[in-house]
Amino acid sequence: MKYLPCTLFFVVALAVCPATAQDQDWQDASNAVNTLLAQAIRDADKTRAIISTEKRDISAEKATLQHRIDSKQKRFDQLKTHYETLLEQEKALKEELAEKAQEIKTIDGTIRTSAKQARDYFHESLTTPEYPERSVVLAEVLQPDTFPGLDGIRNLLSLHLDEMNASGEISKRNGSFIGRDGMDKTGELIRIGTFTAAYRLQDGTLGFLRPTSDGNKLMAVQGEPGWSLSELMDDYFDGKAAVFPVDISNGAAFTRLAQEQKGLWEWLRAGGLLVWPIILVGIVAIGIVIERFNTLRKIRGNSDRNMQHILQMVAKGEWKKCGNFCNAKSQFPTCRIIGHTLKYMGNTREIIENAFQEGLLKELPVLERFLPTLNVLAAVAPLLGLLGTVTGMINTFQIITLYGTGDPRMMSGGISEALVTTQLGLAVAVPIMILHHMLERRVDKIIGDMEEKGTGFAIALMKKGQNKKWENFDAAA
Repeated sequence: MKYLPCTLFFVVALAVCPATAQDQDWQDASNAVNTLLAQAIRDADKTRAIISTEKRDISAEKATLQHRIDSKQKRFDQLKTHYETLLEQEKALKEELAEKAQEIKTIDGTIRTSAKQARDYFHESLTTPEYPERSVVLAEVLQPDTFPGLDGIRNLLSLHLDEMNASGEISKRNGSFIGRDGMDKTGELIRIGTFTAAYRLQDGTLGFLRPTSDGNKLMAVQGEPGWSLSELMDDYFDGKAAVFPVDISNGAAFTRLAQEQKGLWEWLRAGGLLVWPIILVGIVAIGIVIERFNTLRKIRGNSDRNMQHILQMVAKGEWKKCGNFCNAKSQFPTCRIIGHTLKYMGNTREIIENAFQEGLLKELPVLERFLPTLNVLAAVAPLLGLLGTVTGMINTFQIITLYGTGDPRMMSGGISEALVTTQLGLAVAVPIMILHHMLERRVDKIIGDMEEKGTGFAIALMKKGQNKKWENFDAAA
């Protein structure tokens, strides 16, 4: 197509040329045009061939590219499917891992709880001083943020198995322990299972052993085992007997034995400061009771004998002698009342009776002296004991707040204070209440006796006609 304008140009040029030379020219032009046309046709064929070749190449390349695209897409789809599969596997593995982690956490908690229980138990075990490696094993198992693993579980199980084996054996050896004075001692040691251990020193001193608070050593139990137990223990150490005293309560009986052998001073010191006010209350109460019993005993012992003399003198009309006798026996309330009544002799019966009641009322404060105080002391003593209980429990809770409940010995001070003050308060209050009741009964009897004597004196006066009637006073007026 690009040669078409040239061809037309030559045709037009031939049309406008002169006729003579036109034939030759036209021939030349025709040849040239034919030549050009042939060349154009060849060029067009070449061009089409080139175009066809390029089309084939492009088609082939396109097919290649499409094939590569399809392969890539197929690979992409495969990888995508594989990725999604991996995601699902990852999700499943994460869930499984979470379950396993929770299971491991549960197992770890169980193992640590078991290890802590074992640690507390071994601290109280008599066999722990013979196996010092226990603390190392327990420390490894209880190491924070570290799973003990099968080795830790196996070691913990071995500790329990060793303890079971030790509970069924009798061990006799030479070893060291902490004596009653707190110093290290060395002597013969005997362990019966896991609940009894005893020692014998070279000087023959015998005693029982308990583990220390950390369980690494043995320490002597305070107090003597007693003559009978010492003889049994001595024979067993010498191999002369097969019987040995055993504490099946795992040391509680020996501890109780030591507490029973505790001295009075140590027992009072365990009660704290409130022990001393309670003791002061008891001392004051004892003084009052002694004074009251001594005073009331003398009053009752002389009442009948003195009244017999008075009635004899009244019957004989010896009024002056009777008055002197009452003055001489003025330390007795009955004589004082009758002496006071004699001052009104010759008056009416009503005046005599009122005079007697007046004398009796004067004597009541003397007879009932200190009894209200004794009643107050009987009420104060248990209240002081209750106050000691409260302070002891407060001290106990403060110790629990600071050190926890792992070591019961740390709490024993507050508990001892609470129990000793309560025990001492009740021990002081109960006898005071009983004695106060006895003194009240004694005073009531004395008052009844004085009323009886006063009535007898009034009757004796009336028999002697020493009383006037109101009519006689009216007549005298």
